[in-house]
Amino acid sequence: MKEIHNKSVKNYLLALLYPPRCVCCDTILGLHEKGCCPKCEKSLPRIKGSSCMKCGKPVAGQEQEYCEDCRKYPHEFERGRAAFTYTGAMRRSVYRMKHDNRRDYLPFYAEEMVQAVASELPRWKPEVILPIPMHPRRKRRRGYNQSELLAEHISRLTGIPVKKKFLRCVKQTAAQKSLNRKERMKNLEGSMAVAGETIGFKRVLLVDDVYTTGSTMDEAAKVLKNAGAESIFFIVLCSGKGKKAVCTIENL
Repeated sequence: MKEIHNKSVKNYLLALLYPPRCVCCDTILGLHEKGCCPKCEKSLPRIKGSSCMKCGKPVAGQEQEYCEDCRKYPHEFERGRAAFTYTGAMRRSVYRMKHDNRRDYLPFYAEEMVQAVASELPRWKPEVILPIPMHPRRKRRRGYNQSELLAEHISRLTGIPVKKKFLRCVKQTAAQKSLNRKERMKNLEGSMAVAGETIGFKRVLLVDDVYTTGSTMDEAAKVLKNAGAESIFFIVLCSGKGKKAVCTIENL
C-alpha cells in the first residue's frame, strides 16, 4: 500500500514538473484532457471509412476492396491496419516523437492503434506481438526503438505477449523515404533475421510506426514465415494515404 502511495506521489510530482502535452500542437493539456487537446482532436486524420482489405490504407468507397498498391503488388502479410493517415498534424507529431525524444506521445499512440484494430483481433487471433527491429547502431543514436515501446504499450492494453528481441535487424540499411518501391525492397533484402531457427508461433502481430509501400512488413513477414510462422498481421500508427484522390472527408 505504501509503495502504491509513493508511486502516486511520484507521478503527481512528475506531472507538475513535466505536464502532459497535446501530441499534435504540443500545448499543455487541461486537467481531464488526455493525449490530444479538444481542438486538435477534431482534426485528427483517423482512418474511419472505407479502407483496403489488405493493408488498411484509405480507399475511395466500399466498392473498392483494395488500394492501388495492393492490387498491383503481392504481399507476404495477411492483413494490416493503421490508426491514422500519415499527413498534417500526425506527420509533425511523429517527427517530434522520433527526433525530439517525445516518448511521452507513445501511450496515446498505442491506445489509438489498439482501438483501430480492436474489431480485427478476435479474427486474427495473434499469439505474439513482434516490433519491427531497428539496427543496434541506429537505436543507440536515437536512444530507443519506437516500435518496441509501442509494442510494449499495446501488449499491456491487449494482454498479448510481446517478444522484443526475437526479430532482429542484422544489416544497416539506407533511409527508405527517398527510395521507390523496387529500391526499398532491394535495400531491405536480408536486413532481418530471427533469434533461433524456428519461431514457435503460428500467428504474429507486427508493430511499427509508419506504413508506406509495405516493403518493411513484407521483409519481416517473409523472414518469419521461413522460420515457421503461418499468418502475419500488422498494426501501425500511420499509413501513407496513397493517391490523394482516395483521401476523402469520409475516410478521414
